[in-house]
Amino acid sequence: MRLSEFAIRHYGPLPDTGRVALDSFSLLFGRNEEGKTLTIDALVKLLFKRSSRRLFNNIDRVSGDPDGYLVIEDESGKVTKLPEEEGLADITGLTSEECRNIFIVRNSDLSIASESEFYRSVTERLTGLRIGEIRSIRARLGELGKLTKGSSDASLRDWAGEKLKARTNDAVDLIEEIRGLEDQLEEEEYDRLEERLLGVGEKMSQISSELQSFEAAWKREEYEKGREACEALTRAKDELRQLEVYSDGDARLWERCETDAKSWEKEMEDLREEVDTKKKELEQKRKALEQIKLEVQALRDTKKRIDNEIEPEIGKYEMDVGKMRRDETRGRFFTTAVVASAALLLASIMGLIVNPAPVFYGLLALFLVLTGIFGAQKYLFVREKAHHAAVFERIRLSASRFGLGGESMPEILSAIQRFGVDYSRQESETAQADMGISSLRKEIEWLTDTAIKALGDKITDSTTQIHNIAQRSGARTLREYNQKLERRLACEQTVAMESKMLQSHFGSVGKTPEENLQHWLDKVNSLEDFGNKAMDVTYDAEAVLQLDSEQEAFLKEQAKLEDSLTHFRDLLREIERNANEILRLEDDYLHCNTSLDVKTIKDKLLNFVAQTETTKEDALKAIRTFESLEREEEEKISTLFGKDSLVSEHFHEITRGLYEQVDFVLDGTKRVRVRLKDGSMLDAEQLSGGAYDQLYLSIRLALGEKLLEGNKGFFIMDDPFIKADKDRLRRQMDILRRICESGWQVIYFTAKDEVKDILQQDIANGSISYIEVQGAVPA
Repeated sequence: MRLSEFAIRHYGPLPDTGRVALDSFSLLFGRNEEGKTLTIDALVKLLFKRSSRRLFNNIDRVSGDPDGYLVIEDESGKVTKLPEEEGLADITGLTSEECRNIFIVRNSDLSIASESEFYRSVTERLTGLRIGEIRSIRARLGELGKLTKGSSDASLRDWAGEKLKARTNDAVDLIEEIRGLEDQLEEEEYDRLEERLLGVGEKMSQISSELQSFEAAWKREEYEKGREACEALTRAKDELRQLEVYSDGDARLWERCETDAKSWEKEMEDLREEVDTKKKELEQKRKALEQIKLEVQALRDTKKRIDNEIEPEIGKYEMDVGKMRRDETRGRFFTTAVVASAALLLASIMGLIVNPAPVFYGLLALFLVLTGIFGAQKYLFVREKAHHAAVFERIRLSASRFGLGGESMPEILSAIQRFGVDYSRQESETAQADMGISSLRKEIEWLTDTAIKALGDKITDSTTQIHNIAQRSGARTLREYNQKLERRLACEQTVAMESKMLQSHFGSVGKTPEENLQHWLDKVNSLEDFGNKAMDVTYDAEAVLQLDSEQEAFLKEQAKLEDSLTHFRDLLREIERNANEILRLEDDYLHCNTSLDVKTIKDKLLNFVAQTETTKEDALKAIRTFESLEREEEEKISTLFGKDSLVSEHFHEITRGLYEQVDFVLDGTKRVRVRLKDGSMLDAEQLSGGAYDQLYLSIRLALGEKLLEGNKGFFIMDDPFIKADKDRLRRQMDILRRICESGWQVIYFTAKDEVKDILQQDIANGSISYIEVQGAVPA
């Protein structure tokens, strides 16, 4: 079977290819992005029709199907034109997956998609294995057991709409929840909750009735209190209007003015007494001053005489004293000289008496003259001293007349000095006394003209203010004014107290009693209907508090019972909903309202879980048996491979004896392995890129020939050796030539110049058909 020709008139940006004839080895060359890949996609869609989108990735680079045809010719010469007739799978009798894995090498990938399943399918087709049948039975067992798959590691399935696994798990959880709930229902006496709730309601009704009676009594009492308070408030406000002229400020002013006036009158009397006293003092001081002035005048006369009579003598005396002090030394000299001269004169006389020599006469004359001179000088000194003593005596006698006596000049001078000090003191005292009298006279004038007058003005002002307050209020005395003020304060307290009471009972709409009075009257009038209600009941706050406390306790108990009842009902409804969702009983909806209903649902859930688990285990047990049979059948797949298999023969020939055998290992990994001529084994993934491509090319050749029952087919290849270097690429081309010589057709698409160069000689001699893919039309 081979492809004889094709034509693609329109496919996306591809230009019309026209009729393209194909030989046993056709090389279609086109640069990247010039339409090579789109040409391959178009051929694949023509071969596989609608299944191409399921089998090949990225096949819809261009949406829609190509406009063109493809001609297939079999060994008998029968020609089939696609897509006008059936597809490739219909022509070959193979599945679409088998056709894809044998004939198409797309995107430079020689490997086989879904490798293990593909080998199993081929083996079943060639050997008649029952693996498919066994798997079908396993799948059916999985469905019967409601498992996720037909294998021994399956679990309960959780399909949408069925959710068996989730329902079973939910059933187990719900059973545990029900067991816990059963203990709670028994502990809380769930079946008696409604009875207990009814009893609490009756007690609360009784308490409510008593509270209503107390409330009516309270409103009656509120009415009575409010009415009395409003009447008292009205009376107090009326009285306040008459007493509004009385104020605490005026009372304090009146009291202060009276107190000040009394104080000022007393102060004025004191000042008047002080003036009288000061006047007497002034008279005494004046008389004393006159006496002092007489004494000072006498002292002044004495001082004048002293200055005129004594002071000049003292001046002269002091000058003589100075001179005498200067002459004292000379006087002492003359005294000594007279004595010495006299002694020498006496000695000269004695010498003359003894020896009357001339020398003694000369000495006698000399000493006699000296003695006379010195004696005369001494006499003059003594006379002056006597005069000086006479002057002192005259001064002493004069001073003694003024009471300034003394035995010496210093004493006399000291007495005169003391007299001068006394005189100066008397003069100073006289001046001070004169100033004191003048100051006292001014002080008397100030007290009389200023202080006493100012106090009189203050007293007059205070009296005027008291008169004004009395005239304004009508009170005659401060006591009467204070009595009226106390009455006003009492009324204000009454207004405040009653307003506070009314506000506490009835609230307020304004800030002042005047603004709130009508509001309080309205509130009190609104309670008038309760004026004769509950007359035999006295409002008792403690009793109300006790009833409120009991009512609150019963409310809490009621709420607790209602919460418990609601809680348990919610739980029961949730269990009811979950149980019906899990069990899905078509004709028997389960209700859950009592403890007995809970037990019934639990039993049904236990039965559901037990049946589900039993069915699951039975199904898994049967599946394990068929899995054992399937493993035995799968071991037969190895007949496609092995030492004498067609795969090993092709691979040995293509690799020129480098590899001897190809095996398919079923140790759980299900992988292809090859044996080298030295006996070592390698997985397919361990091979070099070229050997890997050669291996899967061999597998495609062998399985294709088996499936085609010895007939040859074709390969559409998209650059399968794109990773090979030039030497390896040359060897790969040699293999493709041999494949073509064996009867297979190769349609090779490439963008590599190396491929064209290697095949240039074959192209030239016509053994390989060379076709250039035209560039795509720009979009």
